[in-house]
Amino acid sequence: MKIRFIIPFVLCILMTAGYANSLWTGNQSLHAYADLLPQSTERKLQRFDAIATSIYEAAYSNNKQAGFQHIQLLKQLLAGDLMQSAGSLEGWSAIEFDAKQLEKKLIGESSNSNWLMEAAKIRLAADALVHSDHALWLQYEKVMLDDWSRVEKAWKRQTDDGAIAARASMSSLENHFERISSALSIQFGLGIERELMERIQYTNRLLEANASNKTNEAMIDRSFQALKTSMDRLFDKSRSTESMPVIATEPVSNPLSWTLFLGAVISAVLAWSGWRKYKSDPFGVKPLP
Repeated sequence: MKIRFIIPFVLCILMTAGYANSLWTGNQSLHAYADLLPQSTERKLQRFDAIATSIYEAAYSNNKQAGFQHIQLLKQLLAGDLMQSAGSLEGWSAIEFDAKQLEKKLIGESSNSNWLMEAAKIRLAADALVHSDHALWLQYEKVMLDDWSRVEKAWKRQTDDGAIAARASMSSLENHFERISSALSIQFGLGIERELMERIQYTNRLLEANASNKTNEAMIDRSFQALKTSMDRLFDKSRSTESMPVIATEPVSNPLSWTLFLGAVISAVLAWSGWRKYKSDPFGVKPLP
């Protein structure tokens, strides 16, 4: 009758070992990224992300006073040594330019100036720096591919204004690309961002030329395919690059650890109960009344 406590005892040992291993592995993964940078840099980047989020929220609600206050905080932060801490220098230069353009719009005389684009670029760049493995700009993949599809359909329409329609449709692709351009620069440098920008500009020039002289249709077809290839390369690179987030994520509960812990407790109780029964009745035979 030893089986009544031996099996729970073995399970208790196994689950305890699994629980300890789960805790160790979890702690190692949580602190692996944070150990790469000094704590002061980590705090600065967290502050940068918070300020960028506040700027975007102010722009979305068109709160110029709050936007101006937060852009001043961002300028103070950029004046320090944050640009040498993480990300590419080209990306930081793009963020500085976006901040200056945003400030000009905020202090301009026009009360209806649109500053959401600059705020979105700063927000996406900050997020790409902090959460490079699942950055928000990656959600633009489907949007930009849909833009490209609409451009191609406009070009291939059976009318004489295909080039004009395609050029008009390119505006949406340009807008979405501009929104993620600073995020691309901060995460990858200028290479990919510049390549895609040049593809868009070259396609626009071909479409504009075709509107008056329809002799470059084959060149436009090749340009469309090259543009699609550049976009595919961009998002494929973002998926294949094993990039680490600069800031470690906050610790979260681990369901596996809790399962193993509770299993170990239950097994221990069962083993103890079985042991007591075995000591009082080792052969499992009840005495006659």
